[in-house]
Amino acid sequence: MSSIYKHSHFLPDAFGHGGSKRTAQINQLLSDAGIIYNEANLSNNAIYKNKFSVYFKGLEYTKNIRAGLKNNYAIGRYLKLFEDFVDQQQPQLFIWESTISYNLLIAEILYKKKIPVIALPHNIESLVAGSESVFSKRKNSDWLSEELQYLNYCRKIFTISSNEKQLLLDNGLDTAYLPYYPARAAENFLLGIREKKKQQVKSPLDKCKNILLLGTFYNIPTANGYIELIDGIKGNKEFNILVAGFGSEKLTGIFTEPNIQIWGSVTNETLSDLIINADYGVIHQQPSGGSLTRIPELLLAGLPLLVNIHAARSNSSLTGVSVYNTYAELLQMLNEPVTDMPPILPKPAEERFFTDYVKRFMIDV
Repeated sequence: MSSIYKHSHFLPDAFGHGGSKRTAQINQLLSDAGIIYNEANLSNNAIYKNKFSVYFKGLEYTKNIRAGLKNNYAIGRYLKLFEDFVDQQQPQLFIWESTISYNLLIAEILYKKKIPVIALPHNIESLVAGSESVFSKRKNSDWLSEELQYLNYCRKIFTISSNEKQLLLDNGLDTAYLPYYPARAAENFLLGIREKKKQQVKSPLDKCKNILLLGTFYNIPTANGYIELIDGIKGNKEFNILVAGFGSEKLTGIFTEPNIQIWGSVTNETLSDLIINADYGVIHQQPSGGSLTRIPELLLAGLPLLVNIHAARSNSSLTGVSVYNTYAELLQMLNEPVTDMPPILPKPAEERFFTDYVKRFMIDV
């Protein structure tokens, strides 16, 4: 039986939200490389009869009675859960995606047990708007140093964002870049859309451009960014604004202009039709961490993208991505002739580096 364990806070789904897609990508890479691993069961459903000992375990860790009864108890509970897992399963290598909240504690436990950890954070949590440390209650970037402390327990870190890779390197952490590329099922689906889009012929009588706003609206920087964008350009009647993605139905009734269509969460078939009929994808996000999975996906599907500076992040140099800073720049881009279909995005060479690193590490341990 494999002594490699892996944990993600998302179920893999090549067609789900960004977190599930990233987990699907990583699982696919490990499977294709012949790396056998076990999914770590870290569900917090164990029953501990002696709650006082659990509380004091948390208090001993925080050394801060002001952290609160519930929080010290939660920390003690997670510490015991993770220690029991390590003692019972005795992993030789831990591949760690769930670098959030109380799960940060497992890196310290594994480090103290001399068990190597390879981390794949979906983003640097302290850089996400509205984030808060469960340990100190500091907010946003004020708890960055805490997060880096836990990531520093890892032998190697692979980030989804080149910007975050540089941030971690600048702070002395051994870090490499593993960009997002869709798992095989999604890749084939997107390439199929590309082929259909090639056959699409737009009527010369249709002067309006269709612009697609696609994203997960449960993500606050995405939802706020798109609401900001729609408010900024809704008066331009020469554009049909098509809004789709998980949670986008919450905009129904907010924007009632005839050139704005709120599609909500859509099936793959409807998504395919929206991409085929779109002239551009426009992606507008407020500052956040990580990297947007929909940028490489829409490029694979053959849709040219206009992306604001915050959303572009690691993807600004990709062919097919044009970056704007202001609404005036965006409107100028939209009023120009439609850009040619972007070339097929190649698979990242970094994927091979990641799996080769894991294999080499397996030999080392």
